[in-house]
Amino acid sequence: MRGRIWPWMLLVLAFFPALLIHQPQLRMQPVVSHVFTEAVFQNPRNLDPAAASNAAEQEVAGNVFQTLLQVSPSGAIVPGLANSVTYHGHVVSIQLPHKQLTNGQRVSADMVAQALVRPLVAPVNSRKARSLLSPVVGIRRFEKGKTKFLQGVQVTSPNTLQLTLKKAAGPGFLKSLANLTLAIVPPIEMSQGGSNWQLTNLIGTGGYKLTAWTLDSSVSFKKVWGSGASSVSLVRYQTFSQALLAYENHLVNAVPLQPSQLAQLNSAEIKAVQPLRIPGNVSLYVSGAAAKKKFPKVSLRKWVHAAFRGTISSLSAQYPSSLRPATRKGASITIGVNAKDAEAEKLAQSLHALAPGTFTITSTSAANLSRLARSGKIAAYVGTVNRYAHGVSVPLAPDVSFWLFSSPQPHALLMGPGVLSWHSVS
Repeated sequence: MRGRIWPWMLLVLAFFPALLIHQPQLRMQPVVSHVFTEAVFQNPRNLDPAAASNAAEQEVAGNVFQTLLQVSPSGAIVPGLANSVTYHGHVVSIQLPHKQLTNGQRVSADMVAQALVRPLVAPVNSRKARSLLSPVVGIRRFEKGKTKFLQGVQVTSPNTLQLTLKKAAGPGFLKSLANLTLAIVPPIEMSQGGSNWQLTNLIGTGGYKLTAWTLDSSVSFKKVWGSGASSVSLVRYQTFSQALLAYENHLVNAVPLQPSQLAQLNSAEIKAVQPLRIPGNVSLYVSGAAAKKKFPKVSLRKWVHAAFRGTISSLSAQYPSSLRPATRKGASITIGVNAKDAEAEKLAQSLHALAPGTFTITSTSAANLSRLARSGKIAAYVGTVNRYAHGVSVPLAPDVSFWLFSSPQPHALLMGPGVLSWHSVS
């Protein structure tokens, strides 16, 4: 079929106005069984995926709207809203399903084309969206206002469109289409809702719709299709201690945990913790130069068990033979870690506690850690990406997000770190 270039019709929208609503006092009563109630610590202030800036906003965006593709817990790229996404050379082909949203609008290539370009223009102007779509042909001319359409986005049939890239397409760009920033927002919802489009009972491309929103307090949703909880409520708590107390009083069904917060749980609560898989592993990376020296050794099983109170198992029983053993006496090494990687940070600090005086921990930014590793200025680090050209990798633990559930959730899945799929819980 002969392609046609999709024209961009500029949507002049404004972000929703702030609501001056006083937080109501929570009623101390157990949650209703069919409502899945989750504690959050950062209040969602918008439902626009392109503007989501914290885990709560990303969770809302991911469940109300759908991305074209998704990344499975194992790291595989699987269909989302799209039936299939394939690539050949510079062209990415997207096949959409023949289905209607609950508001009667049909999922179409035109709708998806508009939704992909929407975050690039005012009032959204998402830097993240621009970065994710930067490989698409014509994006710079479009951003500078030299064209009123994005040349690399072409609708080829009512249910298919093509994206033409500047370079050969690959899995990396497909992962960009799975990013929540590019979740598909039906333009009709925005045009009909005007400046208050996010405050209506919004129906997106995902399986849940907004039913109630009290700013700085709670947000509620109802399932419109798919499996999972029939209703979901996100309740904001100021501190983890408050959320834990609510959990103990049966006021919430789920509480997301930082690894350092595992120490605050009793033995019964520890048994209720579920580590949900995120693609990748947390490993100890040792530079080639350091690997030639005698490396201080500890029990890897004991190390991981101590870090996470036995909630996850170690991936390695022992160091590889390429690391020559050394007694603790006289042997020392500096271990680097990204200060924002909570799981890696906990592993690093636990290693220091297991062998005080043997290991020195340096917490720094991800960018600085990368520079130190690539320049050979740090002997080893705990992380998820190998930045040494030569060295040894020791897998320690799976990359996970910790959750405290009131009942077992064997099918629970994440859309990203700290972003729970409501379709996977009951």
